[in-house]
Amino acid sequence: MNNPSKMLAIVAVFLLGGCASSYTVNSDRDRTVNFREYTSYRIVNETDAKGDPILNSSLNQKRINNALEAELKARGYVTKENDADLIIKYQTDVRDKQDVQSFNNGGYWGWYGNNNVRARSYEQTRLIINLIDAKSNQLVWQGWATGEARKASRDRDEATRDVVYRIMQEYPHRAGGGVADNANGR
Repeated sequence: MNNPSKMLAIVAVFLLGGCASSYTVNSDRDRTVNFREYTSYRIVNETDAKGDPILNSSLNQKRINNALEAELKARGYVTKENDADLIIKYQTDVRDKQDVQSFNNGGYWGWYGNNNVRARSYEQTRLIINLIDAKSNQLVWQGWATGEARKASRDRDEATRDVVYRIMQEYPHRAGGGVADNANGR
């Protein structure tokens, strides 16, 4: 491989690495629930007034609401303010985290090695989406994304849609039964 080809390969790896998601997505559900019974929803915000004022801003609430509505409507669910089958609640939070790594170079023949410790502080954000049965008021499904907060984020609307989309990929159901097919066509 010649030098320009090597350089192009290195640049491609860094660019693609920058596109990789910086958060993990998980979910949990009540396996005794028949999700075919659900056809409608209403969204209720669960923001913490003492929480992060940027993360819990009305701008972010609107972004999350819009992304949730798009995902649910793509799955055939309809919005009902009264008498909905599912209540959708979400919450966001920020936690201070620290990553500590220790490196030992092992030393050389007859010499002791150095032990280097590196600590890095960062903020971890989390978006939790709860689906609650409106009749029983019981949690039936929960999905969440956890990742490192990025101060200089790309388009916030797009980033929010992406996180909500990835969380909702963990929820495989469509309104009235069936399995969702890549709900919002991504």
